[in-house]
Amino acid sequence: MRWAFWLGLWAVVLWMGAAPATAEDPIGRISLGGSGGFSSYLLSDLNSRIANQGNHYLSRERGVEPLQTVSPLKELSPLEFGWTFWADLKVPVPFVDFLFLSGGYGSSSGATEGPDVDDILRIEARQTAFHARLLYVPPFRFQEDTRLFIGGGPLFIRNQEVTASQTNRTNKDAQWTEEITYSGSGTGWQVGLAAEYMIQDHMTLCVDLGYRFANLQYDSWSPDANVKIRVPMTAETEEYDRLHYRESYPGRVFLNWDATIAAAPATDYERLLQFGPNREYLQALTREQLGLDMSGMMLHIGLRFYLL
Repeated sequence: MRWAFWLGLWAVVLWMGAAPATAEDPIGRISLGGSGGFSSYLLSDLNSRIANQGNHYLSRERGVEPLQTVSPLKELSPLEFGWTFWADLKVPVPFVDFLFLSGGYGSSSGATEGPDVDDILRIEARQTAFHARLLYVPPFRFQEDTRLFIGGGPLFIRNQEVTASQTNRTNKDAQWTEEITYSGSGTGWQVGLAAEYMIQDHMTLCVDLGYRFANLQYDSWSPDANVKIRVPMTAETEEYDRLHYRESYPGRVFLNWDATIAAAPATDYERLLQFGPNREYLQALTREQLGLDMSGMMLHIGLRFYLL
């Protein structure tokens, strides 16, 4: 049903009977475009951890022995959708009337949250990337003022990351926040259809419908850089070195918790049980346990301006 809505929205621009390919095009060959819309995310490893380890901890382990001092929190939903924005420059291929090259920069982000009385759990995925496409113009039109483009190309992903955070608001003057981030970079691909409807001589309404392949293994994780434990105090923010032992959703779901506990020396065991593991003992998930797969469908709607 969700994709039926998206396809129907895209079809509004294309609909109306066929027209010959000799219809007048926008004035100008070089154009700048900007658009925004929705993306779906595969994120199979992430959603598996949310549905299994995460919700199991929230509904069963938290609030029972040996964690009887805290109560269960609301379970989180899978992270499946988000917002996408991008901008690009499009130019014709010299001496060829039916091919165009486009390239630009885009970003995508989505989140799932579990607000409760005293805690906010949030899982967020973000991506920034440069993209390039080779676009083919078919020799037919669905409507006189509409052009259709078919093509695709590489994504040069600069940053693709997943962040799990928990903010405890029990003390309104000193909120405790824990945050764990995994990030990766690399190359992906995208394919799809684009349609433009001429609004004015130099401006078109553009609609893009495509699929993005962006399955990365994380290549960056550091306790010092990517685990933040902070308590804002009125005018100052203090950084703390330990996760909450009994209440750390990010630690129990997005760290290798057993390895983290095992890494703490025996002499620190009592402090560990009372205050939680020190950041120097934190053990990341392996790359096999957490891939950053933001592959999915995209639907953008925006405007394109023809310059020359």
